[in-house]
Amino acid sequence: MTTTLHEHESSNTYEPEDLIGAPYAVVESDPFVFTSMMQRLGVTGVQAEEIISLDLIESITWPYGFILCFKWESDSYAPEDYLNEESDTEIPWFAHQLSNDSCATLSILNVLMNCTDIDLGRTLTAFKAFTSNMDPTMRGLSIVNSRELRDVHNSFARPADLRASLSRITNETIEAGKSSKKSSKKAQRGKSKKSKDEALDSYHFLSYVPYQDRVWEMDGLKRAPLECSEIEDGQSWVEAVLPALRSRIEAFSRNGSISFTLLAVNASSYHQKLEDFELAKREIIFLERRLNDEFGEDWKKTVPNELWSSRDSSFSQSWPTHLRPGFGSRSNDTSMRVLHLSIDKLRGEWEGCVNRLVAKQLAVEDELRKDALSHVQNINRTHDYEPFIREYITRLYHNGFLRDILEVDAQGRFLRQSKGKRK
Repeated sequence: MTTTLHEHESSNTYEPEDLIGAPYAVVESDPFVFTSMMQRLGVTGVQAEEIISLDLIESITWPYGFILCFKWESDSYAPEDYLNEESDTEIPWFAHQLSNDSCATLSILNVLMNCTDIDLGRTLTAFKAFTSNMDPTMRGLSIVNSRELRDVHNSFARPADLRASLSRITNETIEAGKSSKKSSKKAQRGKSKKSKDEALDSYHFLSYVPYQDRVWEMDGLKRAPLECSEIEDGQSWVEAVLPALRSRIEAFSRNGSISFTLLAVNASSYHQKLEDFELAKREIIFLERRLNDEFGEDWKKTVPNELWSSRDSSFSQSWPTHLRPGFGSRSNDTSMRVLHLSIDKLRGEWEGCVNRLVAKQLAVEDELRKDALSHVQNINRTHDYEPFIREYITRLYHNGFLRDILEVDAQGRFLRQSKGKRK
């Protein structure tokens, strides 16, 4: 899904001076959320798409990367697996995760920063230049201190999660002030148990990207990216990454966990369909020029009125268009093909192209409808309902309705329970 109605590029360049700020909050592993996050950061022509089965993964022509969300547990990888000193290739851009719940933004950056054919926009282009010579830890610190990255990330979090992140920072600060070397072993055991329970409810993101003819797994909690496999000659990188993805997902299944989401970061379907629509319009223009050259204006009199009406209606549609560099080459190829068409095929080709144009217009409009629906869902997701609920319950109480709804007596005891005791 795309957010083409609402995407925008930030007007500000990267500002790294915000050294003290709010924490990152939890965000959902929803493809619309990830797509919108990229677009609000200024990235164009890219979307996140959920892959519901690994059997369907090869249908994606050439994704920029994959993001795997899963319930975090300690894994079997040893620190030695992440030693890349003997690697004969350049290590991809990689950053450490230094802030709780920032892994969604980190997973996006670990994919986008290793892509050369994506328009990152001003914000991420400046951030990439700023962090190009840093080590992974300093890059992670730059992400933590970036007000713009954090604000975009938190704009997709639920208000309750934002408050929880602030509360957690406050509690950790208070506990750190109370801690001392004289803390009892019992307290230490209790603290360790609590951390373990919290970890079981934590979700984490991994990124998979192709770089220098190799497939890399990026985990911000590890010391370095993990080289998964080499991309052989004639092999797509999707084929090369499949064993690593299967291994991870099978490990989740063995541990009894089925809570994971796989997202593909690929070219925006909206932009692809919009380019197809624009290309069809240009093909019609090329055909009409040839028809005018061969038959003058008389050929138009033989065209059914409904076909002209469909043509004019589609040409009147106008949407913001971001044409990728390869579009000009496609347009030139279409022009040459029309130029070499035989005269007897021009009329039939024009009619067929008008019908295709209408179908492509409907495809673009369908993307816009899905985008509008996803935008409404995101508003519902991030809207703060707590003030309304609090006020609603308060009014019910003051007007004497709350006790009847809850079925409790004046002392707050449940009426059904009290009747059961009397029997």
